[in-house]
Amino acid sequence: MRRVLIVIVAILALLAAGIVSFFVFFPKDLAVAEMKKQVQAATGRTLEIAGAVDLTLWPALGISAADVTLSNPAGFDGAPLLASKKIVFAVAPLPLLKGDIEVHRLILDSPAFTLLAKKDGAANWVFPEQPAAQSAPQKLKSLSIEDMRIIDGTLTFIGADGVPLEATDIDAVVAVTSLEEPAQIDGSCTYRGQQVNIGATVANPRATFEKGETPLRLTLNAPALRATLVGAMDTATGAITGKLESSGASARGLMAWLGSPLPPGPGFGAFDVKSDLAVLESRYTFSKGAYKLDSVAATGDLTVDVAENGRLAVSGGLAIPTLDTNLYLPAPPAAAAGAPGGVNTAAAWDATPMDLAGLRAMDADLSLSVSDLRFQKMQFTGAQLALRLTNGVADAWLQRVTLYGGTGTARLVVDGSGAAAKLQSQIDVSGIEALPLLSAAIGFDKIEGKGRLKAQFAGQGRSQAEIMRTLGGAASFAFNDGAWRGVNLAQVARTVQATISGAAVGEAAKTDFAELAATFRVQDGAAVTDDLRLLNPFVRLDGAGMIDIGAQTINMRLSPRAVRSIEGQGGTASAQGIGVPFKATGPWSKPAFAPDLGNVVQSEVQRALERNNLGALGGLISGQQKTATPATEDPAATPAPLNPLDLLRRKK
Repeated sequence: MRRVLIVIVAILALLAAGIVSFFVFFPKDLAVAEMKKQVQAATGRTLEIAGAVDLTLWPALGISAADVTLSNPAGFDGAPLLASKKIVFAVAPLPLLKGDIEVHRLILDSPAFTLLAKKDGAANWVFPEQPAAQSAPQKLKSLSIEDMRIIDGTLTFIGADGVPLEATDIDAVVAVTSLEEPAQIDGSCTYRGQQVNIGATVANPRATFEKGETPLRLTLNAPALRATLVGAMDTATGAITGKLESSGASARGLMAWLGSPLPPGPGFGAFDVKSDLAVLESRYTFSKGAYKLDSVAATGDLTVDVAENGRLAVSGGLAIPTLDTNLYLPAPPAAAAGAPGGVNTAAAWDATPMDLAGLRAMDADLSLSVSDLRFQKMQFTGAQLALRLTNGVADAWLQRVTLYGGTGTARLVVDGSGAAAKLQSQIDVSGIEALPLLSAAIGFDKIEGKGRLKAQFAGQGRSQAEIMRTLGGAASFAFNDGAWRGVNLAQVARTVQATISGAAVGEAAKTDFAELAATFRVQDGAAVTDDLRLLNPFVRLDGAGMIDIGAQTINMRLSPRAVRSIEGQGGTASAQGIGVPFKATGPWSKPAFAPDLGNVVQSEVQRALERNNLGALGGLISGQQKTATPATEDPAATPAPLNPLDLLRRKK
């Protein structure tokens, strides 16, 4: 028994001595040189090991190397593709003889991956194609990985623009039981200050080695975004398809996190997406989608292309039941209490510099079908909108729209690519109701009628006020079978006294018309007309003057003439009759009406009085005839001739 023990001890001693000798005398330099040679042959890259190289025994025979780098291909400067503080690799040797791979340990300690891309599409992570004889998918009998980890890694992507995108604190664990069993990947990282948790389940790991297709489940959980994709991956092309569900508390926060921040403002809150998804390289195609942003719901197809610098380009078509643009636009100045419109025309245009950075955040080419479109107090129905956004220039074209009983088209182009915004707009609608349109647009509730409105404007500036003061273009309108509220022009035209007494103006006064029309020339924010006309069975009106858009004021001279004809629309605007021209002046919100009593008016009054055998009275009123002075009276005490302007002053 004693001899047996001695033999056993001797064998163990020899085995220990052999193991020690193996580690002491193992030609590590030769092994490292062979490893570098194999890497060079397989990848065309240079493998460098600057630190110590050690052999590992537990849990399997392997190697541990410090300060390992894998170089970039020729033509790429900067950090290498991979630089790791330490790499540990251990496999079971006996299964290798049977064609099986059992990886006991694969640990990358503090690896730094640097991905570089050029404008021509070249990338440092693309390896050369193998010859046709070697490029056939390799057939593995079996693969298992007991312990595969990345510890405290970093990933940096630098595109053609040179701006780095970096993920840090990367920790990941990979578990593979066999090529026929699902593989699980769980990891986390920090990107732009937010922790991102990622999970992946690959149902058929063998397909990843043999360029096949495998079912796939991906999850992402971050403060800005939660997403789940259940689908499949084609490992030959990298294409991914499946069903996507994603949501978040703030679209504004998501865009900022992705590096395309929106300017401060309302809207762009909670979002939810349910869609079929197809991903190929940097293109994401959403089809049969149901989308929700704030209270806006939409259905349709979208495509998102992500440029190397992270800039987004969105295209596609959506059907939207209701879109309230007030959710996404700065609120207009508050209207006065009880005012019918959405804009306070008593307040000046906003002089605050506009921030149009949002127009430069992304590109878009969208076709929108909106059943109910709202802008401030204006409401459109059945809108077909084409929206294009390119390099800071937004082109919104209402190809078809129905509003306030009329139909037509409208277009707005805003160029926000420079320091000052450039604006172009045009509208052409017919059959439109004037009262609800003007009330909703600018709070002006004085005009009734139905007709056509055309306008084309252009302006530029750093603020709303600057743009309104630089507007140029043309406009015209023609409304039929309506009324001008607040003034009775027929009564004004018939008698001076009515105007003096105020009986022709007020909330109850109104002028019915068969036609109200005008054309305007617009320059430097001022709209000028000389052909304003109103036709009424008992009054004709001509007008000329200016509407100062920049100052929000009106200065018009109106010449009504009372007539006996009952011709309305189509009647001649040059019909003769008694007329008292007057002016409409002041702010849009509250224009004032006052007679314009000049020599022409006085002559008209004089002729009218003479036709009624009141010529002497006409002379007294006009100041053209003096009364006889009694001899007993002091000439200095004689009263001055009566003038209509004096009557107005005394009335005041």
